[in-house]
Amino acid sequence: MDLDNSLKTTQSSTIDTDWRKSGVRLLRKHPEIWIALLLWFASNVFVGAFANLARWEFAGQYYKMQDLCRWDCNWYGTVVAEGYDRSAFRETSEANWAFSPVFPLTAYPFYHWFKLSAPLSMVLASKAALLLAIYSFMLMVRDMTDNVGDRFLAGSLVAFNPYLIYGHAGYAEPLFFALLTLAFFFAWQRRWLLSGLAGGLVSGTRILGFLFASSYTLVCLRDAGWRRFWRRFTPVQLIGLLLCPLGTSLFMLYLYHVSGDALAQAHIQVAWNRAVGGNPFHTLMICFKYHHWLRVWGVMAIAGLLIGVWELFSDKPELGIFLIPYLLIPLASSYKAVPRYVFWQPAFLYAIFLILRRYRSWWPVYIAFAAGMACFVVVGWVTGRDFVI
Repeated sequence: MDLDNSLKTTQSSTIDTDWRKSGVRLLRKHPEIWIALLLWFASNVFVGAFANLARWEFAGQYYKMQDLCRWDCNWYGTVVAEGYDRSAFRETSEANWAFSPVFPLTAYPFYHWFKLSAPLSMVLASKAALLLAIYSFMLMVRDMTDNVGDRFLAGSLVAFNPYLIYGHAGYAEPLFFALLTLAFFFAWQRRWLLSGLAGGLVSGTRILGFLFASSYTLVCLRDAGWRRFWRRFTPVQLIGLLLCPLGTSLFMLYLYHVSGDALAQAHIQVAWNRAVGGNPFHTLMICFKYHHWLRVWGVMAIAGLLIGVWELFSDKPELGIFLIPYLLIPLASSYKAVPRYVFWQPAFLYAIFLILRRYRSWWPVYIAFAAGMACFVVVGWVTGRDFVI
C-alpha cells in the first residue's frame, strides 16, 4: 500500500511539473498572454481606484463592481435576462432592439449558469472581453513588436484607453474591438474562414460591423493581385466574405419576426432623439459652433477621419475603408457617442501605435493625455455625468 501511494504521489508530482513546464514554455513562446494579463489587472486596479475616489470625494454611487453598469449596460441586461421585446415597432417607444445580440450572449453564462445579477453579468462580460481586446491588439501589431517594451506599448493603448470605462462598465465596445482586431489579423494571415467568422461576429456585436466586408474584400484583392483577382479568388475566400455580414443579416431577420421591421435596430434610434440619415458634416459644424465638450468631440471626430484618410493611402487601406464610414454614419445622427467610436476602434489605435513607435519622445505626452482623460471619464461615469455617454 505504501509503495502504491508513493508511486501515485510521484506520478502526481511529475504531472504537476510537466504542466508547469508547459505553461512556462507557452508564456515564453507567446509573451502576449502574460503581458495582456498584467495590463488587464492594472486596468482593473486603475478603474477601481478612481471609482472609489469618485465616491469618497464627489458622492459617486460606487460600492460594488456592478455599480459601474449604467445607461446602455442596463439595456443589454434586459436582453440577457428577458430576451428582445416582442411587440410591433413604434417610433415613440424605446426598445432593446437597438442592442445587438452577440455581447449579451457572452454574459449568458454569468447570468443563467452562475445566477449573478444582470448588471454584474454584463460588467464581468465586458471585463473578460477587455482581456481579449488587449491580447488581440498585440497580435494585430505582432510583426512590428520584437521586444517586451513594444508589446507593453501596444497593449497599454487598449488597457489605458482614454475611454477605458467602456471596457469595465458592461458595454459592447471591448468585444467589438477584440473581434474586429482578430478579423483583420486573420485576414492578414490569409486565414479566410476565421477572418470571415470573426467578421460575422463583429456584425452581430454592432450594427456597423457589416462594414468589415469591404475591408475583407480589399485584403483579398491585394492578396490575389488586382488584375488576376477573378481567376485567383478561391471558394474559401468567397465563403469568408459571405460570413462577414451574417450577424447583421440574421439579426435583421429576427427583428422582422418580432417587430415587423427588419431595420428596427436603426429606426428605434428615433426614440432616443437620434435622427437617422442626417448630414455628418452638419453635425461636425454644430460641434465646432459651440465650446466645451462639443468642440472636444468634434476634434476627436476630425482626428479619426484624418487617420482614416491617411490609412487609405498606406499599405493597410482596409483599415481606412472601415474607419471612415464607421465614424461618418453615427455622426449622421448624433455627436454624443463620437469619443468611444474613435478610441474603441482598432484602426485608430493601430495608427497611434505606429506614430508612437516612430516618435518615442511623444509616448509620455500621449500617456499623460490618456491617463488624465481616463481618470476624468471614470469619475464622471460614477457621478452620473451624461457627457461621458
